Amino acid sequence: MERRNRKAALCGLTVAAALAAVGPLSPARAVPQHEPTPQPSPRGMLDAMRRDLGLTAEQVRTRLAQEADAHRAAAAVRRALAAPPAGMWFDKASGRLVVAVTGPADAQRVRALGALPKTVRHSRAVLSALVRRINGRVGKGVPGVTGWGVDERANGVVIRIDRTRRTARTDAFEKTVRALGGRAGVPVTVERSAQSPRQQDGTVIGGERWMPGSEGICSVGFSVTGPGNFQGFLTAGHCTRTPDQAAYGKDGSRLGTSNQGGVHSVNGREGDYGLVAVDQPGWTLSPAVAGQGGAPVPVTGSQEGLTGMSICHSGQSSGWHCGEITRADQTVDYGTVVIDGLSYTNACSAPGDSGGSYVTQPNAPMAIGVHSGGGAATCGNFGGGTITIFQPVGEALAKWNLRLKTGSP
Repeated sequence: MERRNRKAALCGLTVAAALAAVGPLSPARAVPQHEPTPQPSPRGMLDAMRRDLGLTAEQVRTRLAQEADAHRAAAAVRRALAAPPAGMWFDKASGRLVVAVTGPADAQRVRALGALPKTVRHSRAVLSALVRRINGRVGKGVPGVTGWGVDERANGVVIRIDRTRRTARTDAFEKTVRALGGRAGVPVTVERSAQSPRQQDGTVIGGERWMPGSEGICSVGFSVTGPGNFQGFLTAGHCTRTPDQAAYGKDGSRLGTSNQGGVHSVNGREGDYGLVAVDQPGWTLSPAVAGQGGAPVPVTGSQEGLTGMSICHSGQSSGWHCGEITRADQTVDYGTVVIDGLSYTNACSAPGDSGGSYVTQPNAPMAIGVHSGGGAATCGNFGGGTITIFQPVGEALAKWNLRLKTGSP
C-alpha cells in the first residue's frame, strides 16, 4: 500500500488553504462577481451535526474538541513511529485516538503522545500484503464484489458484497479470500448489503452546480490555485474525462475549461479527481463551500479523514448533510472502474453530488475530500445502509502542485 503511505504523509500536513462547509451550493465554488457574499456561519454546520448524528449541542462541542485533539495526536504518532501503524481511528466512546501497534516500544510512544495504544498481531505491512493478494484474485472484477481493503479496527481485511448480485463466482471469491486470510492468520470481515456503489453524475436540477458539457451535472469541490497563475476548482475525475471541455456554472454561463490538455483528470486505480480551470471574465474563486441553507463556510486548510471522525458533505443535489467516516483507504469496484484509496461515510448523498465537498471542524473547517459515489439510498430514504464514498483531497493537491483557496474561520 505504498500509495496509502504517500497519501498519509501528504494529507497529514495541514495545507494553508481554504475549505468551506458545503450545502446546496458546491463547496469552495467559483462564483460570479456580481453575487453578494453571504456571511460565514459555523452555526449551520453545528445544527446539521446535531440533526444527522443525533447529538445534543453540548455533545457536539465535546466531540469536536476531542476530534481536534485526536487529529493532533495522529500527526504526532506518524512522526514518532518508524513505520505506519497497523491502524488509527477515533473512538467516540472514549473520545480518544486509538492506534494499533505490534510492540511495547510503539505502545509506549503512542501513550506518551496522548493516544490509546491497542496491541495487535499483524502490522500494516502484513495487512497490505494480503490486500495486494486480493487485488490479484479480483482481476477485472467479480460479480457482486463491490470493494475491499484493510479493516483497521479488526486488524484484518474486509470485503463488501452486494447480495442482490451474488453468483457462484461471488461465493468462490469469498471462500478464496477467507482461505488467504486463514493461512496468514488474518481475520476476514464480510459486509453484505443490497446496494452497489456507483459514480453519481445524474442530470438533476437545483442548488449550486457546474455542468461539464456532455457529461451531466456535477458539484464543485474546492477552489484552488496553482503554477502559472492557475485558478480553478477540484471535482470528481469521472466528471472531467473529456479533454478541453467547456465548463458551465450554475447560471448556464461558461466559467472555464474542464481537463485542460487532457492531463487533469484521474478516474482509475490512482483515484477519482479532476481539475477545472476558471478562466472566463466575471468569475472569481471563493474559499467557501455551501453549508446549511446555502450559508458559506470558509475552509482553512486540508486534513486526512480518520475512521470514526465526524464529517459534513455538500452537494448540489442533496445539500448539506453530516455523518461519520466508517472506513478509510478502501478499494471500490463501481462496475465500470476500480479505484483505490477511497473512504466511506454514512452521510447521505444523491446523483449529481459528484465532486462535492467534504469538510470537518466547523470552527476552522478543513477540506477532507471530494464526492466520488454512493448507493441507491439517497437523502430521502437513507439509514444504516447508506453508501457514500469520497476521494481524499490531498492526492489531487500534490499531483498538480495546487493550493487551496483559504479564508478565515
